[in-house]
Amino acid sequence: MSYTTKIILFIADICFLNLAFYGAFASPPNSGEYISLIYLIVYSNLAWMFLVLVANPYEVTKNWTVSRVTKSQLIFIFIHLLVIASLVIFFEKSYSAWKILVVYLIFTLFFLAARLIVFYIRRILTREVIRNCLIIGDNDLAKEVRRHFLMNPADGYRFVESIDFDSHFMERVQTITASREIHQIICCVPNVKKEELKELIDFGLNSLISVKIIVDPPSSGSVLLGEDERTPGLEIPVLALDEPRNQLIKRVFDLVGSILVLVLVLWWLIPILAILIKLDSKGPVFYLQPRNGRNNKPFQCIKLRSMVVVEGSSDFVQATRQDSRITRIGKFLRKSSLDEFPQFFNVLVGDMSLIGPRPHPIKLNEQFLPLISNLMSRHYVKPGITGLAQCMGFRGETRELGDMENRIRLDRYYIENWSIWLDFKIVILTVVSLIRGSEKAY
Repeated sequence: MSYTTKIILFIADICFLNLAFYGAFASPPNSGEYISLIYLIVYSNLAWMFLVLVANPYEVTKNWTVSRVTKSQLIFIFIHLLVIASLVIFFEKSYSAWKILVVYLIFTLFFLAARLIVFYIRRILTREVIRNCLIIGDNDLAKEVRRHFLMNPADGYRFVESIDFDSHFMERVQTITASREIHQIICCVPNVKKEELKELIDFGLNSLISVKIIVDPPSSGSVLLGEDERTPGLEIPVLALDEPRNQLIKRVFDLVGSILVLVLVLWWLIPILAILIKLDSKGPVFYLQPRNGRNNKPFQCIKLRSMVVVEGSSDFVQATRQDSRITRIGKFLRKSSLDEFPQFFNVLVGDMSLIGPRPHPIKLNEQFLPLISNLMSRHYVKPGITGLAQCMGFRGETRELGDMENRIRLDRYYIENWSIWLDFKIVILTVVSLIRGSEKAY
């Protein structure tokens, strides 16, 4: 179970415990009983915190069953009950046995419900997620990682092959990934050179393959395999967005931002723009275009229609300055970027992010793919409504190869240097850019 989940469960348990006391001792006590009750609640909370530090009831792994989860957690609550019973016995306190029983009945229901919800959510999220792994290295650590995969299939890692680390290791990596579906490359080589690591990372980005580095413990880093289970090594993060904690932070940022825009703006703005679009020209209000997303998988990108509908035309042609296809309201929508606002729904359902490389039409990708070797690396993360390249001026039509190369360069910089503060900075730069206007917004 991840560190973030443990923190959330711990806070929830403290709330459940105090809520149980409130439910059981709802009738107002007299002053003497009130002081005694406060003493009991404080003692109960401190006892829970102590037991969490000593026994850690949050060691629930993906290999556990429902019965094992329930049994282990009930035992922990029983131990806490014994600690509270010591208060009565050793400190000669007097409390209603019936109310204490009600406290633990309420607490147990909330406690187990929270565990089972987390347990089933993890099962749903990790179900059928198999990561084919290629291991680099021929040492004890690499063998232990391989053994871990074989002994813990529920973790979702499947060992495919291992190669030795020598001067020709990249050639073999390229050969294997070309013939086998590899989702993750795990490097178990100590003291790997910076140049070799950069070459491996570049290959992983361009091939949409995650690269992990495992070192022998004890060393600083976050546990990679199985999270709470005994693992053969510790992970040194290669890219910030490879870390589950950062992925969660970015997803929360996306959800909060898209919901705020939906609640504050889209609910009234979209109907107004829809009426103007329908009055201006015939055709649908929304325009759905297949675009390449994360891992190069296509999705339907939602836009407000800004061009006339051409019957029977399926060829993709980039919009140009003074494009005759653009409608009167479409010029305003494109200039103000309001045509992109429905993509907040794409963010809400998880196809896009607020910040990331702008998704290209599939035909545009196919056009530049033979010309730019690292173009595919921008699909390592979710595409964004806006991105570093867009707020730096590389948006809209790409007339020359250099325009696309600069866009890819900035997208790569974003992926390799992501932080939540960089996302905030890009949001601010995007707002400033919208206020000032852009020559390429047409």
